[in-house]
Amino acid sequence: MDTTPCVVDETTGLVKRHGLSVGIATVFLAGEMAGSGVLALPRSIVGTGPAGLGIVVFFALLSIFIGTRLGICWIILEERYPELRNQIRDPYPLIAEKATGKYGRLLASICIILTLYGAGCVFINLMAGFLHNIASVAGLQLNQCLWMVIVATVMIPFCWLGTPNDFWPIAVGALLTTAASSSLMIYQLSIDSKDKTSCYFDKDKNWKPEFPTPEVEGFFKAFSSIQFAYAGASTFPTIQADMKDRRKFPLAATVAMFVLLAIYFPLSAVGYFELGSTVSNNVVESLCDGTVKIIVEFLLLLHLSSVFPIVLNPPNQYFEELLKIPKHFNVWRCVFRTLVVLFLLFISESLPNFGSILDLIGGSTITLLTFVFPPFFYMRLMDMSSLNSDWEQRKVHILERIVCWIVIFIGLAGGGLSTYNAVKNIINADFTPCYIKQMS
Repeated sequence: MDTTPCVVDETTGLVKRHGLSVGIATVFLAGEMAGSGVLALPRSIVGTGPAGLGIVVFFALLSIFIGTRLGICWIILEERYPELRNQIRDPYPLIAEKATGKYGRLLASICIILTLYGAGCVFINLMAGFLHNIASVAGLQLNQCLWMVIVATVMIPFCWLGTPNDFWPIAVGALLTTAASSSLMIYQLSIDSKDKTSCYFDKDKNWKPEFPTPEVEGFFKAFSSIQFAYAGASTFPTIQADMKDRRKFPLAATVAMFVLLAIYFPLSAVGYFELGSTVSNNVVESLCDGTVKIIVEFLLLLHLSSVFPIVLNPPNQYFEELLKIPKHFNVWRCVFRTLVVLFLLFISESLPNFGSILDLIGGSTITLLTFVFPPFFYMRLMDMSSLNSDWEQRKVHILERIVCWIVIFIGLAGGGLSTYNAVKNIINADFTPCYIKQMS
């Protein structure tokens, strides 16, 4: 049996014999990021006006900058530490550790855990909403709180399984379902907003979209929602580490961001200009009842149910490592992962509002992982070149350094204010936790 590393480029070690191509990596990046985040974009534009569309584009360009900096960070690590050229399970925390020490690794790990578990809550909420609407059409009347319990119960056994070694087809499916559902929504919204017999004209035959005056609070909410839509930085190094030629990751990240922008921008624009303030926090809920809405909900339900176990797997493995739960399939893994899903169900039942959870994690942990950490880690690793003469000597251009600090400032300021606004909205919201509602 050949035990030699599968490396083609022996000089740099950055080209493996097997791995993801640039095309598959691009689909993987876009597929991992596309999904629930796009549903909140049209509503986020309501609070900002047309300027919000500029923010959508700005975040796409910023994500390209962040993605390419993270890519360089991992290339630096592989150059300096050849042992990292093998399969690595947690490359993002490893970048944090090499740049800032063990406390940096701990902070990055905590942010990733909160982000992915928070996304799990969003998924439970959305899947329950879609099932509620689909079942209602079929005549089955159950409230969304009960559907959350059903969703969690059904998903628990799937979460017991390990992550597939090669699950790029799921990423392809995720991207295709998001693109297809977004296209259908754009088509239906454009038609129904002008059709006098559609649901928008049921209460007011003279209905027309209204556009509120943009407010500062609206920009904070938009910051959180749009940031959540581009929340993929924590997975970037993982995908790059699986590529055949890791040096080509910046190209994959750039193309992936433009693919996302091609999905996000049209839906945001159509949702805002066609419906105005009528658009819901979840744009699917703004569609008139009918075949198209059911198809869209089915496509998104398929996407969310497929991605749910994969999203929870990294933080589950992190805690299983701490608890010394064996890596092979065993009863303790089942017990632990069942408790995790039940905990996420409790959070979802406590905050039965898609937008509130999204805004909270979008303004806090995702902002740190996407805006603050990557440029800071990048500058640290580049500046550390002088510590070892054997390392390739790298320097950050003054203009690039200025851009990095601007990005960090935007992240800290915008993320802090957005998190404050999200917490305030949760406290002042008039929704009641599901379990209290059931008791009353």
